[in-house]
Amino acid sequence: MNMNKIIAFLCCMLMSSTLAGCIEGAESPVSYLSSSDCTAIYHVEFFDSSNDEFNAWEGRVEFVGSDGTEEVISDFSSEKKYVFLDESITWTMEYTFFESDIGFMANGIMYGGNNQYGESGTVDLVLTRHGSQLEDMTIEEVGGVTFSDCGSEENHVEFFDLSAFHFCCWDGDVEFTAEGFESVSISSFPSEKKYVTLEEGHVWTMTYTFYEGDIGFIVDGEEYGGNNRMGDSGSITIDLS
Repeated sequence: MNMNKIIAFLCCMLMSSTLAGCIEGAESPVSYLSSSDCTAIYHVEFFDSSNDEFNAWEGRVEFVGSDGTEEVISDFSSEKKYVFLDESITWTMEYTFFESDIGFMANGIMYGGNNQYGESGTVDLVLTRHGSQLEDMTIEEVGGVTFSDCGSEENHVEFFDLSAFHFCCWDGDVEFTAEGFESVSISSFPSEKKYVTLEEGHVWTMTYTFYEGDIGFIVDGEEYGGNNRMGDSGSITIDLS
């Protein structure tokens, strides 16, 4: 494994992540980060005990800043699981739960998780930073192809399984080829290889076969698969020259 490439890859991820905007002074005093952002640093983390990748956190939250900022969110998905607040002002957080097993972590304390309908309260927030799982991130580089379980803007391919965000087995075959490299093949792989970054300066061919109905991948914002028949296959060109 080329450690220089790995270090460069990590630096690119940090620079391109939403986190960079938060810490370096995003315009909004309240910034939200997705559950899929493993580089996230945050002050508040929402949870739903029945689903880590929740579609609707059934409650209402208002962040009130000492500068007069008032930010309200309700019935939101895990795209807003993490919250980073402007650290130059003080904050309170008002909440109401409309679901029994939802809640949030703030000030190192868990709020909610066993709620009565309409239960509410107010928290004076202590802005302690949490998160950033980069030290736990899985990275594997093979012949110009880097696999990771952490997404960033640098990725060229993202695999998905509609039945599980963190999947044990993406049931299919994939091969990456480019002139000057040996082909790289993977089959029935876990979400530790969910994100793929290809070496720039080359034209890559990605050949695939699906053995499961609800798997697929995304390249350049276009989704392939997700409603497959057994053995559906094809190939695409990813031009990074």
